[in-house]
Amino acid sequence: MARVLTIAGAVLGFGLLLNLAGTFLASGPGGALRWLVPLTIALVVAMVLALMDAVGSEQPARATRLDVPIITAMIVVLLGVGVGGFALTGGVKYAAGYITGKESGADHLIKPGAKSSDGVTVTVENVTYTSHFTRVEVTVKNDGQQSVTLPLDGNAAFTGSDGNSLKADGFRSQWTDNIAAGATKRGTVTFKGHLPEGLNAASLTLKAGGTTIAVNSIPLTN
Repeated sequence: MARVLTIAGAVLGFGLLLNLAGTFLASGPGGALRWLVPLTIALVVAMVLALMDAVGSEQPARATRLDVPIITAMIVVLLGVGVGGFALTGGVKYAAGYITGKESGADHLIKPGAKSSDGVTVTVENVTYTSHFTRVEVTVKNDGQQSVTLPLDGNAAFTGSDGNSLKADGFRSQWTDNIAAGATKRGTVTFKGHLPEGLNAASLTLKAGGTTIAVNSIPLTN
């Protein structure tokens, strides 16, 4: 049975590693189905191997009495691979979403808001609240003659109408600092935490050198 659980664990571990890589490369951890596929494959593999071992271990004289070893094998597989694997999968998915900031959540933006300054237009297209973060999807269009730099660390804030403010998390954001002349870039600014409940408006502030671009009065649902 140790061999069965080891093989099933290897299958499950490989599938979880693929999902982890996908989380870092994609826009989020994906749906539950994607995470359940490795668990299902591992469970099927373990069940088949366990049944083969149980049947193969029986002596010819007892060939008609396979119930006990088969039931035992199924219980061990269901507990070890099914229940244990499900708990492990849920934990890995949770950790992946927290580490990357790409947790699932709901969009609270009522309508997009935009602000232009010196040929640079910043548009807020989505404001998603997750369990631990606030993610703001932004489009930056540079109609100027020179490239602009919009670094996040210490230069980006999401501020509620009550004055409370969140600072950008550069590690968890998907962002390009430099926007060439004539280019349009899309990115996601991730803020750790949430603004107080009940606010129906906020502002996004970005800084380009000595210029501050603030998209004010962004309408939000409670």
